[in-house]
Amino acid sequence: WALTDPKYTDSETGISWYIRDGKYPYMVGEDAEKFRKLCEESGEFALKKFAEMTGLIQKLDDNTVAYVGDNGIAVKSKDGKEMFVDTSGLSYDIVMDMFRNLPRNGNFFSNKYWSDNIQKAQARS
Repeated sequence: WALTDPKYTDSETGISWYIRDGKYPYMVGEDAEKFRKLCEESGEFALKKFAEMTGLIQKLDDNTVAYVGDNGIAVKSKDGKEMFVDTSGLSYDIVMDMFRNLPRNGNFFSNKYWSDNIQKAQARS
């Protein structure tokens, strides 16, 4: 798969990963070993670090985090607010483009905020 799947590289660590079927990040070979050692040395939880590195965990502001899954985004705040955004029809690239261009001053718990930003990301792709 790694021969045909799109490859991405983390600018901070130089570690690469691939996206399977337009949605699923994974690592192979030397990069996976390098990543394992990095997490071992830093004491970071590997799954959390991988999710942060690949953009599947997005810190929206000091109180709000978005967790990207296979079929949507769970938005959660420290004060207990939660919402789900359906992104089942979107590719990894579109979701990551949306987060790169996301206004950080919006209402993260508004369906309109997310639908507007999804439309903008789709228009850019």
